Amino acid sequence: MTDVPRKIDRRIERTQQLLAQALMDLIIERGYDTISIQDIADRANVSRTTFYLHYKDKDDLLYRSVTQIYDELIASHKGLQPIEAAESDYATVTCNDGDFRHVAEYADFYRVMLSKQGSMEFTLRVLSYLTQAMMPSLTERSEKLGTEPNVPLEMISAFLAGAQVGVTKWWLENGNDQKYSSEDVAKMHFFLALFGMRWALGEAKSEAAE
Repeated sequence: MTDVPRKIDRRIERTQQLLAQALMDLIIERGYDTISIQDIADRANVSRTTFYLHYKDKDDLLYRSVTQIYDELIASHKGLQPIEAAESDYATVTCNDGDFRHVAEYADFYRVMLSKQGSMEFTLRVLSYLTQAMMPSLTERSEKLGTEPNVPLEMISAFLAGAQVGVTKWWLENGNDQKYSSEDVAKMHFFLALFGMRWALGEAKSEAAE
């Protein structure tokens, strides 16, 4: 007997979408800390009871909403990560700028959440999520090349996750998203992670980054 896929309750999905959008709108308008459950419920035009049927608190709503977006984003470009590129021809690498296009789409939200008006809990959860999400590509690359990492892969993944959050904050906080496109910043981030500080400071040249 085959399992019958469970149908998604459209009413539940709709309510969750309304709550997620209400929270994001309020974050942009007022910052995160000042928002109450009642504020979110009122903006979504639902009751507090309805809110608690879906989420335990606003942290839960925020993280689950953003995680869903990240899951969809990663699934959309799985297998296209620049970290998996062949070492012999970095000059022809086309960096996947999907992550930064996502940031640009939600720029106002990230400007707030990565500022003093945001949430440290959110930032830490995003760092943890990105660290875990990058591990499969790093593991696959190491196995494919047959190399022995000089530092634990978990450390490399955490380093890359921290770098991505830091670059995102820099890109947005001073309007750098208007100066550099998502593709520009993805390439700079990629080559910085790949070739390191000496390349970034102009002390070492790389044809691939020219």
